[in-house]
Amino acid sequence: MAKTRKTRARPPQANSTTEDPVLSHLDEAKRAYRARRSEWEHRESELSVALEGREAELEQTRREVAQLEDRTEELSLRVDATEARLQAEREESARQHERAEQLTRLLKEIHRALFSGDVYDLILRACLTITGATRGLYVTWKKERDTPRIRAAVGIDGYPASPPSAFVQALCGRVLEDHRSLVCSQDGLSDLPEPASADERFRNCVVTPVVLLRDFDGIVIAADKEDGEFSEADVEALLSVGDQAAVAVQNMHLERELQNAYISTVSMLADAVEAKDPYTHGHCEMASRYARMVADRLQLSDYDRSVVCYSALLHDVGKIGVSDGVLNKPGPLLPEERELMRAHVRVGYELLRNVPALQAVADVVLHHHEWYDGSGYPDGMKGEEIPIAARIVSAVDAYCAMTTRRSYKEAYTEEHARSELQRCAGTQFDPQVVEILLSILSDPDSHDWDDDWSGECGVLPDFTQFRELRDML
Repeated sequence: MAKTRKTRARPPQANSTTEDPVLSHLDEAKRAYRARRSEWEHRESELSVALEGREAELEQTRREVAQLEDRTEELSLRVDATEARLQAEREESARQHERAEQLTRLLKEIHRALFSGDVYDLILRACLTITGATRGLYVTWKKERDTPRIRAAVGIDGYPASPPSAFVQALCGRVLEDHRSLVCSQDGLSDLPEPASADERFRNCVVTPVVLLRDFDGIVIAADKEDGEFSEADVEALLSVGDQAAVAVQNMHLERELQNAYISTVSMLADAVEAKDPYTHGHCEMASRYARMVADRLQLSDYDRSVVCYSALLHDVGKIGVSDGVLNKPGPLLPEERELMRAHVRVGYELLRNVPALQAVADVVLHHHEWYDGSGYPDGMKGEEIPIAARIVSAVDAYCAMTTRRSYKEAYTEEHARSELQRCAGTQFDPQVVEILLSILSDPDSHDWDDDWSGECGVLPDFTQFRELRDML
């Protein structure tokens, strides 16, 4: 019998057009997730790119910072080097300034010493001071055939009394050959003769020629520098001493020549006056002596003392223009003759005023007959209007005139002359000058002077060497 086949009933199919809300929501969520993820991935990619860019910028910044640090360090080193150089330059400038000041002071001393004979010693000491050397020699040795002579020595016993040793001569000989400076260490001296003493065993030295007045004068040895070795700067300093000292020496020689010519003229003028008036022989020189003493007591400057001294010596130079008949008249002068005599102050002034060195002296010559109370001549000056040099000359001239025999009178005694000075103090004469002059006159030593007294009018030759010119005039 045929079997009957049973079939299971199928559930009813859902409508494909009908969507499940859950699935739909899930699909939407998936799509949103995928979109968000895509956005995140895109954003992540952008951030990654941005980060890489920032990292690159940061790396560049690091490199720039490193470069700046290197540059800063380089600049710092350069600044340090510059500061060190500037400090060294400041120190060198200070040393040079100190050297210049030392040299200036020493050259002034050299200038002052030109009359005292110790110029070589001062030049040597100047060389040692500016180089920092502790010992040295000044050797005069102009040519090889000359005999070397040690003029000055510092820190080396036996000199300058003894002749230079073979060691010193050999050391100087190296410079004498070519007139060039030499800087030596102890090793550089080993081939020279054995030093004569321990003082000649120099640790180091600089040897340089000295040129005075364009001529090779000698050699300076500066040895044993206090600090370190000698340098080219020391050589230049030594050469500058010679150059500057030469200027001082040359100027002094010129000054001496000018001074000699000037004093020759002054002496001839003074002697000419005395030759014209035999009664006043020695009057001007005596007045000059006393005037200088008064100026010393008043503590006038050196220049003012010289003016006083020369003014007293030349105060009557205008009498050259007064006739012998009036000058040596034995009796009282007539009014017109008195006026001629008074004119000698203006004549003397005109003789001297055009000589630059004698202009101050000319003023004193013009006013040495002014009275302290204003009643003198030629301008009626009074008190301190009258130059102090003229007030001094007025008093000493009157004293010397009173104690000297003239054609019209006998000489006063010293007591009489002193009493006249005292009586006229405050009227004819400056009271202070009279007081000082009387003090000098009361001192026995004030009358005790040598025949070859030069007048003490500064650094002058002996006036007496020109006396024979008076006979010629």
